[in-house]
Amino acid sequence: MEHGETVVTGRVGAFAWRLRGHLYRRIRESGMVPGRAELGERLGAGAGDVDRALACLAEAHILVLDEPGEIRMAHPFSAVETPFRVRTQWTDYWANCAWDALAIPLLLDVDGRTRTACPRSGAAIDLAVTNGRVEPADGAVVRFPVPARRFWDDIGYT
Repeated sequence: MEHGETVVTGRVGAFAWRLRGHLYRRIRESGMVPGRAELGERLGAGAGDVDRALACLAEAHILVLDEPGEIRMAHPFSAVETPFRVRTQWTDYWANCAWDALAIPLLLDVDGRTRTACPRSGAAIDLAVTNGRVEPADGAVVRFPVPARRFWDDIGYT
């Protein structure tokens, strides 16, 4: 296996994939990332099983957990408020970055808009996805502060 590559298998892996499916359905419906307690309750699982499944998904780079073990990022969704609020006809979602703000409407197959500002200049940025196309098609730049191969060195910064 390559560095950072994880295979999610076995009993824990099977439950982790089930938890993942439930997690993303809940995010789509509500716009919010559920906590460990809600996941356990909804899936009829104990805290230990939920924690092991979340750790498995985090190791596979599907999620990012905070220090207490709650979900901080369920890519491309953020569990915390960020400068990237994605508005759709269903609900609003928090994205981790500009790239994720574009990914959310594409992932959900829905139109979406994110109004934010450049972190360097403060200039207004209006990102939109309409009918599966990113707008504006010209003039918008998404800057990555580190090469993609190093995103997971500090995914919260990237």
